[in-house]
Amino acid sequence: MKRYERRAALLWMILAVAGLGLLIASLCLEQRQMPWVVGLFLAVCLAVQILLYRTARDSMRELVVQLSDLIDQLTQLRQNPVFPTLEDTVLSRLQQQVERLASIWAGLNRQAKQERDEIQSLVSDLSHQLKTPVATLQIYGSLLVQPELSPEQRQEYGSRMQRALERLDFLLDSMVKLSRLESGSIRLQPRITDVEELVLNAALQVRRAAESKEINLSIRPPSKPIAVCCDPKWTEEAIFNVLDNAVKYTPQRGRVALTLESYETYCRINISDTGCGIPPEEIPKIFQRFYRGQSVQAVEGVGLGLPLARKVVQEQGGWIKVSSDHKGSTFSVFMRRS
Repeated sequence: MKRYERRAALLWMILAVAGLGLLIASLCLEQRQMPWVVGLFLAVCLAVQILLYRTARDSMRELVVQLSDLIDQLTQLRQNPVFPTLEDTVLSRLQQQVERLASIWAGLNRQAKQERDEIQSLVSDLSHQLKTPVATLQIYGSLLVQPELSPEQRQEYGSRMQRALERLDFLLDSMVKLSRLESGSIRLQPRITDVEELVLNAALQVRRAAESKEINLSIRPPSKPIAVCCDPKWTEEAIFNVLDNAVKYTPQRGRVALTLESYETYCRINISDTGCGIPPEEIPKIFQRFYRGQSVQAVEGVGLGLPLARKVVQEQGGWIKVSSDHKGSTFSVFMRRS
C-alpha cells in the first residue's frame, strides 16, 4: 500500500508542477487558449489520481484478505505460505513469525493431549488396580460381623483383610513415589556410595521372602570396591524392586544371583533368576505402569516396581537392560561411576 501511495504522490506532484508551469506560461505569453489546456491537463491529472487511488484501495483490500488468510492459518494450525517466502519484506517476516507461532501452538496442543491421555490412562489403571483389594476388604469385612463365625474363621478373614490392606498401602505408596519422581517434586541427592553396600541392603529386604521359598540367594562381590555417584536411598529401592521381582517370579528352590562388574565409566549390577522367563514380545512392555505378563497373572503384584526402578536409574544417568529365555531372566542395572 505504501508503495502505491508513494508512486501516486510522486506522479501527482509531477503533474501538478507541469500544470502549474503551463498556467504560468499561458499568463506570461497572454495566450487565451492556454487556460483551457491547463484545465484539461489538470482534469487528466485528477483522473489519473483517482485511478491510482482505486488501484491502491484494491491492493489494500487484497492485502487485508491475505492477512486474514494468514491469521486463519494460525487458528487452524496450518502452514501454507501466503506471501513470498524468499523476499525479505515485512510481510514475509510476519509470515515466518506466524508460522513459528503456529508450530509452537501445535506442539503445546500435542503435549496437552498427551498429558490428558496419560492422566486418563493412569486413572483407569489405578481404578482397575484398586478394585481387587477394596472388594476383598468389603467381602471379609461383611463376613466378620457375623456372630456365628468361629475364632479360626475370624483369624483367617482378618489375615486376608490385612494382606489386602498391605497391598493397597503398597499400591498407593508406589504410585505416590512414581508420580512425584515423574513430576520432579522429588529431587535426588547423589553422593559417592559403595555399590556393594547398596546391593547388600537390598538383599536383606528380600532374604525373608527368599527363605520362605527356599531360594538360593547369592551375591558375588567385586574384586575391588566400586563407588558410584547416586542417591543411596532411592537407588537401594530401585535395586530392591528388581530383586523383589526376581524372588517373586522364581519358583520354589530356585536361584537368584547378584554379580557386580566394574567398567571404566559405569558399573553393572546383574540380577539373574531361574524363573519362567519373559517372552520377547513382552520385554518392551514390562516397564510400563501396571503391566504384568500373561504367564505371571497368578503371582501377586501390581506392576509398579520396574517402572519405579527404571525412573530412578534413568534420573541418575543410568539404564536397565533385560535378557531372558525359558531358563530365566537377567536384569542388568548400569550406574555411572564416581
